[in-house]
Amino acid sequence: MKAKTQSIPKKPAAVRQLLFFNSFKLVKSNLGKAGYIILFDLLFLASIYILQVLSQYAAQGIFLSQNLSSVYIFIAISLIYYLIVIFSYSFFKYIVLDYINSLFEKAGFSFRRLGQFYSLNIVIAGIFFAIMILANFLLASIKLQYRPFVFIALAAPYLLFLYMITNVSHSVFYQGTSIKESLKKGFAALFTKIRVYRETILIMILFALLLWLLFYGSGYLIRLLASKNYGLYLTYYAYFKQASVILFDIVFYLIILVNRISFYSLAREVK
Repeated sequence: MKAKTQSIPKKPAAVRQLLFFNSFKLVKSNLGKAGYIILFDLLFLASIYILQVLSQYAAQGIFLSQNLSSVYIFIAISLIYYLIVIFSYSFFKYIVLDYINSLFEKAGFSFRRLGQFYSLNIVIAGIFFAIMILANFLLASIKLQYRPFVFIALAAPYLLFLYMITNVSHSVFYQGTSIKESLKKGFAALFTKIRVYRETILIMILFALLLWLLFYGSGYLIRLLASKNYGLYLTYYAYFKQASVILFDIVFYLIILVNRISFYSLAREVK
């Protein structure tokens, strides 16, 4: 008997804007699997924290030695550190992709393609690292007073493009495509099929603006109410700043969580 699977129903182009909310409903109806996704994301963050602590101890020992070879050792350790970080990311993201895939169909889990997935992420990281180096050269050639504005103008699309290409490449890779085809489809989504994936990007921008307006308005209200008492204002603002950072991180993460499912759903439809 064929197993029943849950999937996001395909929608006509006219109502494609509802994809995010369909993905949200899918998460809501599979809270157990969503919880595992959150758990593995937290484990990834914990692994990064541990790696940072270990790398700091290693860096201190290298700089204390103060010899010429220590520079080459530092470069080698830095390279190893980033390769380990990419592997950690690949390991946990691979598991997350399996849980996302289980929202659409029942399939056995296997680490058989983890090595290829790791290679895919190394290639993506290398491409965007090279772009970042070129951007740094561009910033260095601009007058100092204009650099912050140019940096924002470059950083915003850079992060969005990285986010989109990574999610599309990962989604199609887990559905069986090769490393080359995954990269090809990831960049094609940016340059030739942007209309298919535009909602997933627009939803990020929209929620970021809404959160910014919410926190900006709340901060302005606190300043207005406590303007006659500077000490009270500092106390309220300190609590507000901590709470807003925590709330922003939680809400934005949940948006990313739902958006991952949207990317995966669109990749299935395009495929």
